[in-house]
Amino acid sequence: MGKYFEGFPKEYIDFLWELRMNNNTEWFSANRDRYNTLLKEPMKLFADEMAERLNSMGMGETFFPAVSRANRDIRFSKDKSPYKDRKWVVFNYGESRWQEKCCYYFEIAPEGWSAGMGFYEARSDYMARYRNKLTADPAGLKRLDARLKKQDIYQPDVQMYKKNFTPEGVPDGLGRWYQFKNLAFISQYRIEESLFDRSILDEVQEGFEFLKPFFMYFKDI
Repeated sequence: MGKYFEGFPKEYIDFLWELRMNNNTEWFSANRDRYNTLLKEPMKLFADEMAERLNSMGMGETFFPAVSRANRDIRFSKDKSPYKDRKWVVFNYGESRWQEKCCYYFEIAPEGWSAGMGFYEARSDYMARYRNKLTADPAGLKRLDARLKKQDIYQPDVQMYKKNFTPEGVPDGLGRWYQFKNLAFISQYRIEESLFDRSILDEVQEGFEFLKPFFMYFKDI
């Protein structure tokens, strides 16, 4: 019988802090086995089981996890630290890259963990289709806006256009949706005990279920 997820090791967070303080090839090479045991393997187990849970939520897609690699892409970055000091998974579906669509995600950093859904590297043509969706289904947008305002756990993490993209006649309070330059719904948490046992699966799934109407609205853009 194969392994199954039992929670992230408590040493997971210590390793991330160590990596942040020693972000160099020599240190990582000496600690690669620890990385595999403490970070890589537990995240894969979590990701595989969470994908199964997403697939049981009736969203009409088959989700599969894309787990972050250890190495950073430093080609165009001023920060030349070679390794990521956090670990994340994006739940992709279909044939296109996850960067090109609305996706669920989960991440652990030294300071805490976060989960959510959104489109994280949206191009201008994608956001144009997004605004067309808002105009084509204003009733659906109104329901999402009301759902968002009833809670304070998941909130939009966005950049805003300076140019006005809001059409005339948009009801008060909904115009902000047209000004989003990107869009993600994120909930952030400090390190807590649930991270270290199976209850983190239930906690993340509960949030993903809350976000399901948003995913269903935006997934076909």
